[in-house]
Amino acid sequence: MKSFFNTAINLVAFGVTSYLAVVQEWSLQEFCWCVWLAGLFYSWTCVVTAVLQIMLTSRSNKEYYDKKVPFMKSVSPEVFVLAIIPLSLLVGFIALYAYSWLFSFYGLFLSVFAAMQPLTLFGPNGFINSDFFTPVTYLAVSFWPMIVATLFATAGDFLRNDPWERIVLPFTYKEILRIHIMVVVMPFLMLLTWALFKDAYQQLTIVLLIGIFFLIPRRQLKEKNGGSDASNQSQV
Repeated sequence: MKSFFNTAINLVAFGVTSYLAVVQEWSLQEFCWCVWLAGLFYSWTCVVTAVLQIMLTSRSNKEYYDKKVPFMKSVSPEVFVLAIIPLSLLVGFIALYAYSWLFSFYGLFLSVFAAMQPLTLFGPNGFINSDFFTPVTYLAVSFWPMIVATLFATAGDFLRNDPWERIVLPFTYKEILRIHIMVVVMPFLMLLTWALFKDAYQQLTIVLLIGIFFLIPRRQLKEKNGGSDASNQSQV
């Protein structure tokens, strides 16, 4: 039942995104940037939800931290909560900065191989000279359905996994790895499909890529210590 539900969610995300891509006549360059945008927001959401989960469940999960870090047993619950909140905020801030930096690098790559209008934001000389959040805001306003569809299709990730893992290493999950790979590969795939399909290549290729993005089965994270992903952590 759970597998069926996840498949249904991904089919809805695929259908809605494909429909908008065709109706709004997205170009391949725009879709490249859409995937870049989706990956960025997925990473940010992993971090933000993890920090909130840690702060909201820190008191009830003190026994979990006591097992992981033995000296925590000598710390009172009140002091522990007061310490874990600023710590999680600091780690979250560092993670958000790190992912912004990582996607800035991807953005530089795309600005060369998938340049699009306005070139002052998404061209070779535009992105590198623009502040990071101006192009992000422009894309989010224009292509917000891609963000919504991606977060909708991956919503389970933001609660069921260990929150500290989500902050530090979300890029090791298959979902974010797939996004990273697609961002790097798409410019080359764009050249290949143009050679094969000529003028008809863009919409067909975009729909196929959306299918890859949403319909390839996602790896289920391995259960730890004989329990589910959330067995050691309370969900928000």
